[in-house]
Amino acid sequence: MSGLEGPALAAGGGRLLGGLAAPAGRALARKVTFRWLVWWRVRKRVDFSCRWRTYRKWLKTITAEELASPVEDIHGPLAKRLDEALSAASKDWVSADDHLSRALRLVELTYPAIAAALGDGDRAELTENWAQQRSVSVRDLLLQLVGPGAALSSDDLATVLQQRSTARRAVRLQVFGVDEAALASYFDQIEVPNVPPGGVVVMLGDFGSGKSETAEAWHRAEIENLIADEQAPFPVWLNARDLFGQTLEDAVEQQLGPTWRHGRGASITVDGLDETNDPAKAQALLEAARILARTYTSIRVLLTARPGMLSATSTEETAATLLTEDAALKLIESVSGRPHSTWRWTTDMRATVTRPFFALGAGVMLSRDEAPHGEADLIRGLVEDALRKGTERSAVTSGETRPVLKKLAVALTRTGKDGLLFSDGQIARSSRLVADGPNDSVRFSLPIFQHWFAAQAILAGDVPASEVVADALSFNRWRWAAAVAALSAQSEDAVDDLLGTWVAGNPGAAAWVTNEAFSGHRDWRTEDDENLDAKTSGARLLRALRTWTEALGPLAGGVLPSAVVRGPVGLGVTVSGHHIDIAFSTSRSAADYVTEVPPGVHPFVPDSVPDWRPWISGGAPQGHAWPWTMVQKRIANAMDERLSTDPFLGAPDGIWIQERRYDLARRVLGRGRSSYGALPADEVRDRAVELFDAVGRNRNAGISRSGSPVISGAELEDLVSWIDSTAPAQVASHLPDEDVPRPESGWVWNFYSPRRLMEFEVEVYGRACEAYDEALAHSFIRLGWSMPSTVLAPFGVILEVQFDGPDRLGDIPLLTAMRVPMALIRQVAPPGPEAVWSVSRRAVITQTSREQATFWERQRAIREMIRSWLAEQSRESIGSLGWVDTGADDMSNVRPASSLAAGWLSDDLKSLGLGTGGSPQLR
Repeated sequence: MSGLEGPALAAGGGRLLGGLAAPAGRALARKVTFRWLVWWRVRKRVDFSCRWRTYRKWLKTITAEELASPVEDIHGPLAKRLDEALSAASKDWVSADDHLSRALRLVELTYPAIAAALGDGDRAELTENWAQQRSVSVRDLLLQLVGPGAALSSDDLATVLQQRSTARRAVRLQVFGVDEAALASYFDQIEVPNVPPGGVVVMLGDFGSGKSETAEAWHRAEIENLIADEQAPFPVWLNARDLFGQTLEDAVEQQLGPTWRHGRGASITVDGLDETNDPAKAQALLEAARILARTYTSIRVLLTARPGMLSATSTEETAATLLTEDAALKLIESVSGRPHSTWRWTTDMRATVTRPFFALGAGVMLSRDEAPHGEADLIRGLVEDALRKGTERSAVTSGETRPVLKKLAVALTRTGKDGLLFSDGQIARSSRLVADGPNDSVRFSLPIFQHWFAAQAILAGDVPASEVVADALSFNRWRWAAAVAALSAQSEDAVDDLLGTWVAGNPGAAAWVTNEAFSGHRDWRTEDDENLDAKTSGARLLRALRTWTEALGPLAGGVLPSAVVRGPVGLGVTVSGHHIDIAFSTSRSAADYVTEVPPGVHPFVPDSVPDWRPWISGGAPQGHAWPWTMVQKRIANAMDERLSTDPFLGAPDGIWIQERRYDLARRVLGRGRSSYGALPADEVRDRAVELFDAVGRNRNAGISRSGSPVISGAELEDLVSWIDSTAPAQVASHLPDEDVPRPESGWVWNFYSPRRLMEFEVEVYGRACEAYDEALAHSFIRLGWSMPSTVLAPFGVILEVQFDGPDRLGDIPLLTAMRVPMALIRQVAPPGPEAVWSVSRRAVITQTSREQATFWERQRAIREMIRSWLAEQSRESIGSLGWVDTGADDMSNVRPASSLAAGWLSDDLKSLGLGTGGSPQLR
C-alpha cells in the first residue's frame, strides 16, 4: 500500500469493508468456521479475557448493512450491543471499570479480522490501521449511547473530553476567525488555578477577562491527570445556564453515573454563573458546590462569575489574571498579523484590551485596518464579522432565522428562558450561533451574540427603548445590548431617539450606555470623518441640551449653561466642516430656537456682541452621537466643581446646610477651622450683620477674609434670617469638640483623646450616610437607582481605628471604613461595650490592631456577607465592595460629613461617565 489509503478512506466516510460487507455478513451468519477464524485473530490481539462464546454469538448478529456503514456511525452501537451481551454473561466482565472500552476494542479488531478471514490481506491491513486511530467520534457516540456511567477506560474517556474541550474553544474563537493553534502561545501561558481536594474556587473577572479559557485550561489539566492516573477524579464540564431545573449533583450524575461517589471523585468546572443574570441562582450554585465538595471524597469545584454576582469566602475567591499591556499587544498582533501602534488609543481602550477577549477582538478589527472604539464597538465588530462568513450569513439574511434569533435574544435577556415554540427552537438550532440548553431549551453559544441580536430588537422597535431604563434590574439585563444599539444606529435621528429616551428616563443609566458606546471616540475629527451637517447640527445640539437639562432636574444648575437651565433659550450654532461655534442669547424668549452665531461672538472676546455669550468654539467630537457626548463631557467636567462648592445638595435644613452654616459662623467669628465647639448665636448674628452692612447689603457681593474662600452677601443674610427665625442659643456643629487643650504636638488629631476621636469620626461617618441619602433625594433624585452605591442603600459604615502599629499613616491614626447595608449593620457591628455608635446608628467604630491575625479575615467576611445579601436581594453591584484605609483626620475638613458624602457621590458619577473621579475639595 502507498500509505495514503487510510486517510482517503477516512475522508470517504470510513466504510472499511466496502464491497466485502455482503459476503462478510453472509459468512458470519452461516459459517461457524468463519466466526472461529475471526475470533482466533481477535483473541491473539487482546490482553484481557471475556466469554468468547458470547463474542462468537455476537458475531452472528452483525448484518451486512451494519458492516457497510461508516465506522463513525456503527462502531458505537456494535460496541454497546457486545458490551451488553458480555455483561449479561459474566459478572467478571462487569467488574472491570473499562469494560465498555474493552468492547469497543474488540469491535475495532473484528473488522480487520473479518477482512483477513475473507483472504483480503490489503484490506485487513487497512482496516486495522484505521481501527488503531481509535476514532474520537466513535467514542463520543458510544458515550452518548450508553449514557451516564459508561465504563470507558481512562484513555478513551480522556479522548472524548479533549475533543469536547477543543470544540468548546473553537466555538468561543469562531467570532475571531482564528483557530486554537494560532493562539497556542497565549493558551500555553495561562496559569492554571489550584483547586485542592474538597475545595471550591470561584474565579471572578469582568466580561472578557478570560475566565472561561482559564477554566478550560484547568479542565484540560484534569484530563491529563486522568490519562496519567487511571484512578484520578473524573473531569466534568458544566455550563451554569444548563443547570437550572436540576441540582448540581444530578448534573454530575448525568455525565458520570454513580461511580464518582465511591471515592474516585470528580473535578467539576461550572462556567458562566454571571450569564444566568440572577445573583440568587448563582449563589445557590455556589452553596450546592460547597455541599458537594464536603459530602463526597476527592471533589474539586471551579466556578466562574463576574464580581458582584455571588458571595465567596476569601479562601474560595481568585481573580482572573488580566494581560499586561505588552502581552495584550502581542496577542493583538498575533491575530492581526502585523504590529500596530496603540499610543493613540484612549486610556479606557488600552485598559479594555488587557482582557483577552477584547484583545482578540481588537486584533480582528485591526486586521481589517479598523481601530476599535471601546468595548461596545468590539462586541459589534466581532459579531458582525462572524455573521459575514458564509456559514452564518443566513442568521441575518434569512427571513426565517433572523426574527427567531431576535426573539430568542429578547426572551433570554428579559427572563433567562428561551420562550420559543418547538418550531422556532428548531429554526434557532439551525444556526451555529445557538447551543442546546437543558430540557430541550436553546441559548446563544456566546453572550455577545445575545447582546447583538437584543440590540437589533431595540433598533427595530421590537423592544421599547424605555424598557432599558425602566429600573435597575431591567438596566442590568439590557445595558450591553443598549450600548451596541446606540453604536449601531444608522442615522442621526435614530441615535437621537435612543439617547433622548434613555437620558429622559434615567440620565445616569444613559450616561453609562453613552460612555460604553462612545468612550473610544475622539474629542475631535480628522479628515476621514464626515463634516457636520449645517442644517441639523443646531437642532440636534439644542435637543441634547434641553433633554439633559430636564432630565438632571435640580442637578443641572452649575453643570450646564445657566441660559439653558433658566428656561427657553436662543441657541446660536455655526458649523464649518468639522468646526462648530456655539453661543447663547441672554435675551429671554418664549420658546427654544436655533439661529446662526452672530459675527464677532467668540470665547476670546466674550462681551463683544450685546445679548450673546459664547460657549464653545472648536472641533466637534467624532461620531453621530457628538451632541450627546459633548454635553455629557461638559457635565462630567463640571461635576467635581459642583460637588466642591454647592452647599445646597441636600435637604433644606439637612446635613449639607448645617455644615455650611456652621463653617460660615465659624469664619465670621474668626475661629479655627478645626474647632467644632458650639458658637454663641447672638455673636454670630452681630458679626454677620456687620459684614453684610459693609458690602452695602448686596446679596451678590463677596467677602474674603485673610485669603479664605469667598462668603457671599446672600449667605450672610440667610444666616441672619435663620438665627432670627429659629432663635437658637448656639450654632452647633453636631460633632464632638476637641478635649485635649494642650497636646504634645500641634497636629489637629492630637487635640482629641482616643475616645473623643472615635466619637468624632463615628459621628462624621454617620452624618455622611445621611448626607448621601439627602443628596440622592434632592439634587440627584433624577439619577436614582443608577447611582452604584444605591445597591447598598440605605447603608451604614463599619469603622475600625488603630492608634499605633506599623500600618499607621505617619503620625495619623489609621481608620478603616466599609459601607454596609443597614439591614446587616447589627450583624457585622463589633460586639462589646468598647464599640461607639453614632447618634443616627448609621455608623459604629471600635479600636483594633492590625497585628491581630483575624483583622483581614474579619474584613473579608463582612464583604462576603454583603455579597450574599445582594445576591438574595437580586441586586448587582457595579462598584467596589471593599474597605478603605484612610487617616482619622476628618476634623481638618471644613465640612467633614459633606466631604465624605461628596466623595461617595463622585465615585458613583465617575462609574457612570458623569464625573472625572477627582476628589471634591469642599470650601
